[in-house]
Amino acid sequence: MLTQEQADRLIALLKRAVRDKVFEWLDNRRQDELLVAVEDGRIQFTLSLKRNPWEIRLHLRTQDRSIGLVRLDGAPYHTNPDGTEIRNQPHLHVYREGHGLAFAEPVDWYDVENPEGTLERFLKEIHARFAAGIQLSLF
Repeated sequence: MLTQEQADRLIALLKRAVRDKVFEWLDNRRQDELLVAVEDGRIQFTLSLKRNPWEIRLHLRTQDRSIGLVRLDGAPYHTNPDGTEIRNQPHLHVYREGHGLAFAEPVDWYDVENPEGTLERFLKEIHARFAAGIQLSLF
């Protein structure tokens, strides 16, 4: 487990994709991309991406221990550990000490009809970029 301070620092680090070619985001397939911290390149992350016509799933984890830091979820329902509920709204899970990704907050920027825009906003939330760009693939 991480302390809240450690998790916040990891999320706030500027990150870049290791790949030097355009990222082709394939439909209906999970893809894992390696990200590294810009400041020194030693801290590594895994960004998992999946999309289809009905859902977008994005998840940032630490590379070394696979600890979830941020996850975007389009599921229509979520109950937080404190009993609060999110209904009929996509939500963002952000690491909380002692709870991992169990808590979520609703977001208004998730758009299954605009996967590129949704991904760009998620990348902004996690302070990451694909320097060579992103391209959607139909296959």
